[in-house]
Amino acid sequence: MTNKDTDSTLLELAFRPFFLLGAAFSIIALLFWGASLQGWQNEAYHGYSQLWHGHEMLFGFVAAILVGFLLTAVQNWTGLRSAHGKSLLLLILLWLVGRLAVWYAAQLPWWLVTVVDSGFLVAAAWLLAQLLIKKQQRRNYFALAALLLLTADNVVFHLAVANGHLQVATQALHSVILLITLLMTVIGGRVIPMFTGNTTQIPPRARIEWLDKAGLALLWGMVAIYIFQLQSYLAESLLAVLFAVTASLIGLRCAMWRPLSTAKHALLWSLHLSYWFIPLGLLLMACHYAGLAVSLSTALHALTAGAMGGLILSMMSRVSLGHSGRPIIATPLIKLALGLVLLAALSRVGLVLISPSHSLWAWWLSIVLWSMAYGLFLFRYTPILIAPRIDR
Repeated sequence: MTNKDTDSTLLELAFRPFFLLGAAFSIIALLFWGASLQGWQNEAYHGYSQLWHGHEMLFGFVAAILVGFLLTAVQNWTGLRSAHGKSLLLLILLWLVGRLAVWYAAQLPWWLVTVVDSGFLVAAAWLLAQLLIKKQQRRNYFALAALLLLTADNVVFHLAVANGHLQVATQALHSVILLITLLMTVIGGRVIPMFTGNTTQIPPRARIEWLDKAGLALLWGMVAIYIFQLQSYLAESLLAVLFAVTASLIGLRCAMWRPLSTAKHALLWSLHLSYWFIPLGLLLMACHYAGLAVSLSTALHALTAGAMGGLILSMMSRVSLGHSGRPIIATPLIKLALGLVLLAALSRVGLVLISPSHSLWAWWLSIVLWSMAYGLFLFRYTPILIAPRIDR
């Protein structure tokens, strides 16, 4: 296969470049964060390395995977050709320039960093909107709304840092976490029961409509509270109750998806276990606001390191196989990777809860396990993602 063939294949559909870039960037970003924890470097984003860590794991890593997934899924949703070739290459360049702009933010005007960094999400929303509107895919407009809300949050984040309002910037990142959690809840609720039924040949249980609607409605409400940063004005006891009820409803919802039937299928049990970090994270949020010994950071990392880290790795593994014409079966290496990323989440959340005095060790263990998991993904899937479909 020539270099030209590889280039054209890589730009054929958005999942190919963005899964590779996102996975690699997550390892790089976490290693830089680990270096910052040790005091080895603190130059990122005006010296606010913690803000850089949160921003880049969300707007660098997660946003890359999200855009890759959505611009691949929209082709299935609409039957229209999604971003490819030059338009996809431009999108990749926007993402790369955004990462550089955020790293060198201290040497650049804040408005330039904001425009460059947000340009990726705006361009992705435009590419998505063209296809959804043309086919009147109203059911999937939520994806477009999510990209626009992410863009707005990104602008608020950069503006807040530029004006020294670090608490506002931090809360903007928290709202992004809940917004992406909502996306995972919606998309996971669509595909996980379907994947489970198709693979195990056990018919899915009938949906309980009120349960689905109530859980999602409450989660939408929590997202709205955080986007408008109203949590500081509400009683913590009220927030604790809202998070606890939301966690219970979403937990009941995913308990009905026959999780025990997935033990023999790594690309299923990994989805189920990762999804369970959503109600767990929301429950830990309730515990935090109820005054228990659970930090907000630990609760949020159940949603990020746990739900996002696990669901992203599992979905990337599955989507890459399906869209390259290969059987959707996990190899031993990928089974190991899926286990390692869940262990990384348990380290970041569970070990910190059990022994807060050893938090630094738990964080480093989580970084190492994550890097191993995503490194195994890159080792196994890079040849797949740069090669044409095998059934072509």
